[in-house]
Amino acid sequence: MNKISYFLLLCVFQLSFSQQSIKFEDSNFASILTKAKAEKKLVFLDAYATWCGPCKLMERNVFTDKNVAEFYNKNFINARIDMEKGEGRDIAAQYGIRSYPTLLFLNGEGEVVGKELGYLNTEDFLALGTKNNKPDLVNTNLKDEFLKGKLDQPSLLSFITLYSGKDPILAKQASEKYFANKKDKTFSGEEINVLLNFTQSVDDVNYKVFKANKTEISQLLTDKNYVQFDNYLRLMKIVTSATDEKTKTIDDAKVLKEGEGLLPKEDLQKSLNIYKLNYYISHENYQGYEKTALEYYKNTDEFNASELLAAAGVFNDHISNQKSLQMAARWAEKVVMSQENFDSTSILASLYDKLGKKDEAKMFAGMAANFAKQENRDGTKMNEILNKK
Repeated sequence: MNKISYFLLLCVFQLSFSQQSIKFEDSNFASILTKAKAEKKLVFLDAYATWCGPCKLMERNVFTDKNVAEFYNKNFINARIDMEKGEGRDIAAQYGIRSYPTLLFLNGEGEVVGKELGYLNTEDFLALGTKNNKPDLVNTNLKDEFLKGKLDQPSLLSFITLYSGKDPILAKQASEKYFANKKDKTFSGEEINVLLNFTQSVDDVNYKVFKANKTEISQLLTDKNYVQFDNYLRLMKIVTSATDEKTKTIDDAKVLKEGEGLLPKEDLQKSLNIYKLNYYISHENYQGYEKTALEYYKNTDEFNASELLAAAGVFNDHISNQKSLQMAARWAEKVVMSQENFDSTSILASLYDKLGKKDEAKMFAGMAANFAKQENRDGTKMNEILNKK
């Protein structure tokens, strides 16, 4: 075979292979969504990682299947993005992608209208595409579709996941509708997660679903975890009844007495303190927060750096009692020992400044000022501490 014939044969082979593979877009995510709107097609996104074995198998065995390629190239704008590189990191964070492959179907607004996790063979992958081939959703807003009652159960589940972060109230409404429309008695892990996330009280509509399906839910959740969650909800009912919205205070004695038996004594006190911290900070009852935090964070070894630094920051901004500020400084000192950055050093510098420890305050203010330059943060207050006489 001469060189020309060999070259032509190679070209034919490459052309044939390329026609039998999904055509993935070679452009950024925003451009892909724009193209989807223009062509009135949904986006199929293969969210993968280079180390993922099942991802490689799908790329080699499934995406190259002739029937798969023809169907997906005809009906979708296809994208394949590494979730651990470039804009893939932001996409992974946006859609909460933590396992690979994650197979997403998106409308032109970037909203999830279909989702599947893990390896699929050719037949199942074609079935997935058929199920999610919904061109009528391409240029629609899922929120509008939900409010109009036009979302089917799979789309409703995707909508709940998408809106759980940006509009929890709307997502909760959607979860209630989803479970009201649920006909079968089996529960997937995703459904249980949604149910638990949007069941916050024994008075919630979803609580009735939780109680009515104990056997089915416990199969995945386990009996022990089911009872613990149920007891937690009952405890929250007691805590709510012990909360005085006029004075923004909580009757500890009432909670501990009526909640006895729901949780072990230490766990009961811990759950109460966590609730109180969140309640007091959201209602700006800093005196209540101060008292609870001093008790709750007494043993600093039990808490991670972010928790301790958050508490120290609240004390720095809103508490004036010197003994309390000394405790907050200890929390911040512990954090700085494990992680030096602008947040940790600036809070510690401010606390030292309020405690009259000028030398220590200036030392950490200097560190914070340098971090401010590196992290592009506002170092004005740190410079003020540095310039004090």
